[in-house]
Amino acid sequence: MYIKLIVNDYINNKLLDVQRLPTDLNGTMIDRLFAKKFRKYAIAPDVKVSVNEKLNNIISKKLPLTFVPSFGGYKHWWCPTYPTIDWAEIFNIKFMLEYLSPIFSNYKDNKTTIEYESEEIILSELNNVPQSGLDEYTRTFRKACDWFNERLNGKVQLKLSLAREQYKDYNFDKQKLLKRIEEMLPEYKHRFDSYDEEDKERRIKKAQTNFKIDGVVDYSSYTDEQKQELYKQSRILNEAFLDADYEVRGNDFFEKETNIPLLFSFGLGPGGEAWLHIGSSKSSMTDFWAGTGILELRDNGEIVERILSRNQYNEIKDNLTKVEINCPISNICDSLKYIYVYQGQLSF
Repeated sequence: MYIKLIVNDYINNKLLDVQRLPTDLNGTMIDRLFAKKFRKYAIAPDVKVSVNEKLNNIISKKLPLTFVPSFGGYKHWWCPTYPTIDWAEIFNIKFMLEYLSPIFSNYKDNKTTIEYESEEIILSELNNVPQSGLDEYTRTFRKACDWFNERLNGKVQLKLSLAREQYKDYNFDKQKLLKRIEEMLPEYKHRFDSYDEEDKERRIKKAQTNFKIDGVVDYSSYTDEQKQELYKQSRILNEAFLDADYEVRGNDFFEKETNIPLLFSFGLGPGGEAWLHIGSSKSSMTDFWAGTGILELRDNGEIVERILSRNQYNEIKDNLTKVEINCPISNICDSLKYIYVYQGQLSF
Protein backbone atom coordinates (compact mmCIF):
# COMPACT_ATOMS: atom_id res chain seq x y z
CA MET A 1 0.00 0.00 0.00
CA TYR A 2 2.91 2.38 0.80
CA ILE A 3 4.35 1.94 -2.69
CA LYS A 4 0.99 2.62 -4.35
CA LEU A 5 0.50 5.83 -2.36
CA ILE A 6 3.96 7.24 -2.97
CA VAL A 7 3.98 6.31 -6.68
CA ASN A 8 0.51 7.76 -7.31
CA ASP A 9 1.47 10.92 -5.47
CA TYR A 10 4.58 11.29 -7.65
CA ILE A 11 2.70 10.76 -10.90
CA ASN A 12 -0.25 12.99 -10.08
CA ASN A 13 1.55 15.82 -8.31
CA LYS A 14 4.94 15.92 -10.01
CA LEU A 15 5.14 14.06 -13.31
CA LEU A 16 1.79 15.34 -14.61
CA ASP A 17 2.09 18.82 -13.10
CA VAL A 18 2.59 21.43 -15.82
CA GLN A 19 1.73 24.46 -13.72
CA ARG A 20 5.23 24.78 -12.25
CA LEU A 21 7.36 24.44 -15.35
CA PRO A 22 10.65 26.42 -15.23
CA THR A 23 10.52 29.88 -16.81
CA ASP A 24 13.97 31.35 -16.09
CA LEU A 25 16.36 31.11 -19.03
CA ASN A 26 19.52 31.63 -16.94
CA GLY A 27 21.12 33.00 -20.08
CA THR A 28 19.95 33.14 -23.68
CA MET A 29 17.53 30.90 -25.55
CA ILE A 30 20.42 29.26 -27.38
CA ASP A 31 22.08 28.57 -24.03
CA ARG A 32 18.95 26.73 -22.96
CA LEU A 33 18.75 24.71 -26.17
CA PHE A 34 22.32 23.50 -25.72
CA ALA A 35 22.22 22.99 -21.94
CA LYS A 36 24.21 19.85 -21.10
CA LYS A 37 21.61 18.44 -18.71
CA PHE A 38 19.23 17.83 -21.62
CA ARG A 39 21.78 16.27 -23.97
CA LYS A 40 23.45 12.87 -24.02
CA TYR A 41 26.02 13.61 -26.73
CA ALA A 42 28.67 16.16 -27.60
CA ILE A 43 27.61 18.80 -30.12
CA ALA A 44 29.72 19.86 -33.09
CA PRO A 45 30.44 23.62 -33.16
CA ASP A 46 28.78 24.08 -36.56
CA VAL A 47 25.51 22.65 -35.20
CA LYS A 48 25.34 25.35 -32.56
CA VAL A 49 26.08 27.99 -35.19
CA SER A 50 23.35 26.76 -37.58
CA VAL A 51 20.71 26.41 -34.84
CA ASN A 52 21.62 29.84 -33.44
CA GLU A 53 21.23 31.43 -36.87
CA LYS A 54 17.83 29.85 -37.35
CA LEU A 55 16.62 30.81 -33.87
CA ASN A 56 17.83 34.41 -34.27
CA ASN A 57 16.04 34.67 -37.62
CA ILE A 58 12.78 33.44 -36.05
CA ILE A 59 13.09 35.92 -33.18
CA SER A 60 14.05 38.90 -35.33
CA LYS A 61 11.13 38.29 -37.71
CA LYS A 62 8.72 37.40 -34.88
CA LEU A 63 7.83 34.14 -36.62
CA PRO A 64 6.05 31.15 -35.09
CA LEU A 65 8.59 28.96 -33.29
CA THR A 66 8.26 25.22 -33.86
CA PHE A 67 10.48 22.54 -32.37
CA VAL A 68 10.32 19.28 -34.33
CA PRO A 69 11.35 16.15 -32.39
CA SER A 70 11.74 13.56 -35.14
CA PHE A 71 11.23 9.87 -34.34
CA GLY A 72 10.05 6.53 -35.69
CA GLY A 73 6.43 6.96 -34.68
CA TYR A 74 5.71 3.53 -33.23
CA LYS A 75 5.98 1.44 -30.09
CA HIS A 76 8.60 -1.22 -30.49
CA TRP A 77 6.99 -4.65 -30.74
CA TRP A 78 9.11 -6.09 -27.91
CA CYS A 79 7.60 -3.74 -25.31
CA PRO A 80 5.11 -5.25 -22.83
CA THR A 81 2.74 -2.38 -23.63
CA TYR A 82 2.90 -2.70 -27.44
CA PRO A 83 1.26 -1.23 -29.49
CA THR A 84 0.18 1.77 -27.40
CA ILE A 85 2.21 4.44 -25.69
CA ASP A 86 3.23 3.86 -22.08
CA TRP A 87 4.90 5.93 -19.38
CA ALA A 88 8.04 6.30 -21.51
CA GLU A 89 6.13 8.66 -23.83
CA ILE A 90 4.75 10.60 -20.86
CA PHE A 91 8.27 10.92 -19.43
CA ASN A 92 9.45 12.31 -22.76
CA ILE A 93 6.61 14.81 -23.13
CA LYS A 94 7.28 16.15 -19.63
CA PHE A 95 11.03 16.19 -20.39
CA MET A 96 10.41 18.24 -23.54
CA LEU A 97 8.16 20.67 -21.66
CA GLU A 98 10.74 21.21 -18.92
CA TYR A 99 13.50 21.59 -21.51
CA LEU A 100 11.71 24.13 -23.68
CA SER A 101 9.50 25.92 -21.13
CA PRO A 102 12.00 28.75 -20.43
CA ILE A 103 12.03 29.42 -24.17
CA PHE A 104 8.31 29.42 -24.87
CA SER A 105 7.67 31.30 -21.62
CA ASN A 106 9.95 34.11 -22.76
CA TYR A 107 9.08 34.18 -26.46
CA LYS A 108 6.11 36.56 -26.52
CA ASP A 109 6.02 37.60 -30.18
CA ASN A 110 4.34 34.52 -31.65
CA LYS A 111 3.12 31.03 -30.84
CA THR A 112 5.37 28.10 -29.93
CA THR A 113 4.73 24.49 -30.93
CA ILE A 114 6.36 21.16 -30.13
CA GLU A 115 5.56 19.12 -33.23
CA TYR A 116 6.55 15.48 -32.90
CA GLU A 117 7.25 14.12 -36.37
CA SER A 118 6.43 10.47 -37.08
CA GLU A 119 7.98 8.48 -39.91
CA GLU A 120 5.72 5.44 -39.69
CA ILE A 121 4.68 5.49 -43.34
CA ILE A 122 6.57 2.38 -44.52
CA LEU A 123 7.31 0.65 -41.23
CA SER A 124 5.13 -2.30 -42.25
CA GLU A 125 7.45 -2.86 -45.22
CA LEU A 126 10.57 -1.86 -43.32
CA ASN A 127 10.19 -3.75 -40.03
CA ASN A 128 7.35 -6.19 -40.83
CA VAL A 129 5.08 -4.67 -38.18
CA PRO A 130 1.28 -4.47 -38.65
CA GLN A 131 -0.17 -1.13 -39.67
CA SER A 132 -2.91 -1.59 -37.08
CA GLY A 133 -0.32 -1.37 -34.32
CA LEU A 134 1.18 1.78 -35.83
CA ASP A 135 -2.27 3.37 -36.01
CA GLU A 136 -2.98 2.52 -32.38
CA TYR A 137 0.27 4.15 -31.33
CA THR A 138 -0.60 7.30 -33.27
CA ARG A 139 -4.05 7.40 -31.69
CA THR A 140 -2.82 7.08 -28.12
CA PHE A 141 0.10 9.46 -28.62
CA ARG A 142 -2.24 12.13 -29.96
CA LYS A 143 -4.56 11.64 -27.01
CA ALA A 144 -1.61 12.21 -24.67
CA CYS A 145 -0.77 15.44 -26.51
CA ASP A 146 -4.39 16.56 -26.22
CA TRP A 147 -4.38 15.76 -22.50
CA PHE A 148 -1.36 17.98 -21.89
CA ASN A 149 -2.66 20.73 -24.20
CA GLU A 150 -5.81 21.04 -22.12
CA ARG A 151 -3.66 21.77 -19.07
CA LEU A 152 -1.06 24.00 -20.73
CA ASN A 153 -3.66 26.71 -21.47
CA GLY A 154 -2.04 27.79 -24.73
CA LYS A 155 1.48 28.26 -23.36
CA VAL A 156 2.69 25.85 -26.05
CA GLN A 157 0.96 23.48 -28.45
CA LEU A 158 1.84 19.78 -28.55
CA LYS A 159 1.05 17.84 -31.72
CA LEU A 160 2.01 14.75 -33.68
CA SER A 161 2.39 14.99 -37.44
CA LEU A 162 2.68 12.00 -39.78
CA ALA A 163 4.73 11.96 -42.95
CA ARG A 164 1.83 10.25 -44.76
CA GLU A 165 -0.48 13.15 -43.87
CA GLN A 166 2.03 15.78 -44.97
CA TYR A 167 2.51 14.07 -48.33
CA LYS A 168 -0.98 15.18 -49.39
CA ASP A 169 0.34 18.74 -49.56
CA TYR A 170 2.85 17.62 -52.21
CA ASN A 171 0.45 15.46 -54.26
CA PHE A 172 2.43 12.48 -52.99
CA ASP A 173 1.48 9.25 -51.21
CA LYS A 174 2.87 5.96 -49.98
CA GLN A 175 2.68 4.25 -53.37
CA LYS A 176 4.64 7.04 -55.01
CA LEU A 177 7.16 6.86 -52.19
CA LEU A 178 7.62 3.12 -52.63
CA LYS A 179 8.06 3.59 -56.38
CA ARG A 180 10.70 6.26 -55.80
CA ILE A 181 12.51 4.00 -53.32
CA GLU A 182 12.45 1.14 -55.83
CA GLU A 183 14.17 3.44 -58.34
CA MET A 184 16.83 4.29 -55.77
CA LEU A 185 17.50 0.77 -54.48
CA PRO A 186 20.22 -0.31 -56.98
CA GLU A 187 22.33 2.69 -55.98
CA TYR A 188 21.77 2.07 -52.28
CA LYS A 189 22.54 -1.65 -52.58
CA HIS A 190 25.81 -0.72 -54.26
CA ARG A 191 26.54 1.80 -51.52
CA PHE A 192 25.84 -0.76 -48.82
CA ASP A 193 28.20 -3.24 -50.47
CA SER A 194 30.93 -0.58 -50.36
CA TYR A 195 30.84 -0.38 -46.55
CA ASP A 196 33.55 -2.22 -44.65
CA GLU A 197 32.50 -5.48 -43.03
CA GLU A 198 32.33 -4.05 -39.51
CA ASP A 199 30.05 -1.23 -40.67
CA LYS A 200 27.83 -3.67 -42.56
CA GLU A 201 27.48 -5.84 -39.48
CA ARG A 202 26.57 -2.85 -37.31
CA ARG A 203 23.88 -1.68 -39.73
CA ILE A 204 22.40 -5.17 -40.15
CA LYS A 205 22.32 -5.69 -36.39
CA LYS A 206 20.39 -2.45 -36.00
CA ALA A 207 17.84 -3.61 -38.55
CA GLN A 208 17.58 -7.01 -36.83
CA THR A 209 16.70 -5.29 -33.55
CA ASN A 210 13.66 -3.65 -35.16
CA PHE A 211 12.50 -6.38 -37.54
CA LYS A 212 9.54 -8.48 -36.36
CA ILE A 213 10.08 -11.98 -37.72
CA ASP A 214 6.49 -13.11 -37.10
CA GLY A 215 4.83 -9.84 -38.08
CA VAL A 216 2.88 -9.00 -41.25
CA VAL A 217 4.60 -11.97 -42.88
CA ASP A 218 5.79 -14.89 -40.75
CA TYR A 219 9.43 -15.59 -41.52
CA SER A 220 9.96 -17.91 -38.54
CA SER A 221 10.80 -20.85 -40.80
CA TYR A 222 13.62 -18.98 -42.54
CA THR A 223 17.18 -20.12 -42.03
CA ASP A 224 19.61 -17.84 -40.21
CA GLU A 225 21.18 -16.97 -43.54
CA GLN A 226 17.81 -16.03 -45.04
CA LYS A 227 16.97 -13.91 -41.98
CA GLN A 228 20.27 -12.07 -42.28
CA GLU A 229 19.35 -11.23 -45.86
CA LEU A 230 15.98 -9.89 -44.65
CA TYR A 231 17.73 -7.63 -42.15
CA LYS A 232 20.16 -6.43 -44.80
CA GLN A 233 17.37 -5.56 -47.22
CA SER A 234 15.50 -3.80 -44.40
CA ARG A 235 18.52 -1.66 -43.67
CA ILE A 236 19.03 -0.73 -47.32
CA LEU A 237 15.34 0.11 -47.63
CA ASN A 238 15.59 2.35 -44.58
CA GLU A 239 18.58 4.28 -45.94
CA ALA A 240 16.81 4.81 -49.27
CA PHE A 241 13.62 5.86 -47.50
CA LEU A 242 15.35 8.60 -45.50
CA ASP A 243 16.65 10.21 -48.68
CA ALA A 244 13.42 9.71 -50.63
CA ASP A 245 11.38 11.21 -47.81
CA TYR A 246 13.74 14.17 -47.62
CA GLU A 247 13.28 14.77 -51.34
CA VAL A 248 9.54 15.13 -50.77
CA ARG A 249 9.37 17.41 -47.74
CA GLY A 250 12.88 18.20 -46.55
CA ASN A 251 13.06 21.82 -47.65
CA ASP A 252 9.43 22.61 -46.88
CA PHE A 253 9.34 20.96 -43.45
CA PHE A 254 12.66 20.06 -41.86
CA GLU A 255 14.38 23.13 -43.29
CA LYS A 256 11.32 25.37 -42.96
CA GLU A 257 12.21 28.84 -41.69
CA THR A 258 10.13 28.45 -38.54
CA ASN A 259 11.16 24.87 -37.66
CA ILE A 260 14.03 23.70 -35.45
CA PRO A 261 14.46 19.91 -35.83
CA LEU A 262 15.53 17.81 -32.84
CA LEU A 263 16.83 14.25 -32.83
CA PHE A 264 17.12 11.67 -30.09
CA SER A 265 19.59 8.78 -30.36
CA PHE A 266 18.14 6.77 -33.23
CA GLY A 267 20.47 8.14 -35.89
CA LEU A 268 20.95 10.80 -38.48
CA GLY A 269 18.92 11.31 -41.60
CA PRO A 270 19.73 13.64 -44.49
CA GLY A 271 20.40 17.11 -43.17
CA GLY A 272 20.53 15.74 -39.64
CA GLU A 273 24.22 16.44 -39.28
CA ALA A 274 23.23 20.03 -38.48
CA TRP A 275 20.42 19.08 -36.11
CA LEU A 276 20.49 19.21 -32.34
CA HIS A 277 20.56 15.86 -30.50
CA ILE A 278 18.90 15.67 -27.09
CA GLY A 279 18.13 12.99 -24.52
CA SER A 280 14.91 11.01 -24.37
CA SER A 281 14.30 11.52 -20.66
CA LYS A 282 16.02 12.82 -17.53
CA SER A 283 17.95 9.67 -16.80
CA SER A 284 17.85 7.25 -19.75
CA MET A 285 19.58 6.86 -23.09
CA THR A 286 16.90 4.55 -24.53
CA ASP A 287 14.54 6.22 -27.00
CA PHE A 288 11.02 6.43 -25.59
CA TRP A 289 9.33 4.59 -28.47
CA ALA A 290 11.89 1.77 -28.36
CA GLY A 291 11.66 1.28 -24.59
CA THR A 292 9.21 1.00 -21.73
CA GLY A 293 8.84 3.45 -18.84
CA ILE A 294 9.19 2.41 -15.20
CA LEU A 295 9.88 4.16 -11.91
CA GLU A 296 12.92 3.46 -9.77
CA LEU A 297 12.10 3.86 -6.08
CA ARG A 298 15.35 4.25 -4.20
CA ASP A 299 15.92 3.46 -0.52
CA ASN A 300 16.15 7.18 0.33
CA GLY A 301 12.67 7.76 -1.10
CA GLU A 302 13.89 9.36 -4.33
CA ILE A 303 11.93 8.41 -7.45
CA VAL A 304 13.71 8.25 -10.80
CA GLU A 305 12.00 7.97 -14.18
CA ARG A 306 13.57 5.24 -16.29
CA ILE A 307 13.11 4.17 -19.90
CA LEU A 308 14.35 0.60 -20.23
CA SER A 309 15.70 -1.07 -23.33
CA ARG A 310 14.70 -4.65 -24.10
CA ASN A 311 17.86 -6.07 -22.49
CA GLN A 312 17.50 -3.89 -19.40
CA TYR A 313 13.86 -4.85 -18.97
CA ASN A 314 14.58 -8.56 -19.34
CA GLU A 315 17.39 -8.26 -16.80
CA ILE A 316 15.15 -6.88 -14.05
CA LYS A 317 11.59 -7.85 -15.01
CA ASP A 318 11.33 -10.47 -12.26
CA ASN A 319 12.12 -7.76 -9.70
CA LEU A 320 9.48 -5.28 -10.85
CA THR A 321 6.32 -4.51 -8.90
CA LYS A 322 3.17 -3.69 -10.87
CA VAL A 323 1.47 -0.69 -9.26
CA GLU A 324 -2.07 0.44 -10.07
CA ILE A 325 -2.30 4.10 -11.08
CA ASN A 326 -5.31 6.32 -10.48
CA CYS A 327 -5.05 9.53 -12.50
CA PRO A 328 -6.95 11.25 -15.35
CA ILE A 329 -4.39 10.36 -18.03
CA SER A 330 -4.98 6.65 -17.38
CA ASN A 331 -8.15 6.88 -19.49
CA ILE A 332 -6.02 7.08 -22.64
CA CYS A 333 -5.06 3.40 -22.67
CA ASP A 334 -4.66 0.38 -20.40
CA SER A 335 -0.86 0.76 -20.26
CA LEU A 336 -1.28 4.00 -18.28
CA LYS A 337 -3.48 2.34 -15.67
CA TYR A 338 -0.40 0.82 -14.03
CA ILE A 339 3.35 1.28 -13.88
CA TYR A 340 6.18 -1.08 -13.03
CA VAL A 341 8.37 -0.06 -10.10
CA TYR A 342 11.87 -1.18 -9.25
CA GLN A 343 12.69 -0.87 -5.54
CA GLY A 344 16.37 -0.02 -5.16
CA GLN A 345 18.96 1.66 -7.37
CA LEU A 346 19.69 0.43 -10.87
CA SER A 347 23.27 0.19 -12.07
CA PHE A 348 22.53 1.15 -15.69
